[in-house]
Amino acid sequence: MQVLAGFFYCRDLYYDFHHTYSHREVMPVQVIYITAVLLFVAIFPLPLEYYPMLKVVAAGTFAWGAYSNFLKKTFFLPLLYTLFAVVFNPIVEINLAKELWIPINIVAAILLIATKNHIAE
Repeated sequence: MQVLAGFFYCRDLYYDFHHTYSHREVMPVQVIYITAVLLFVAIFPLPLEYYPMLKVVAAGTFAWGAYSNFLKKTFFLPLLYTLFAVVFNPIVEINLAKELWIPINIVAAILLIATKNHIAE
């Protein structure tokens, strides 16, 4: 009987937690705009210290986009966001030439702006 009571207690805790914090699954649209601006600015020659910060911000934004769209049970956008989160991953860096990063940054910024409603709903 104690096992059954424990099960219902855990279920109620999960239910309370999920419904209490489910409203926080929204990213402010300003974060998306800031990330897009940082990606557009990255096409210019900048100090090397700028790019690790950009990777942290971009990877976080794309990871959040992937997470929030996986929860919505969509297919294509979470995969695309995951791809960009891996590309901008600051832990295991992908070293590419500046000439390759420029189109990646532009495409990533355009993707964020074009799909902002799917992340910040």
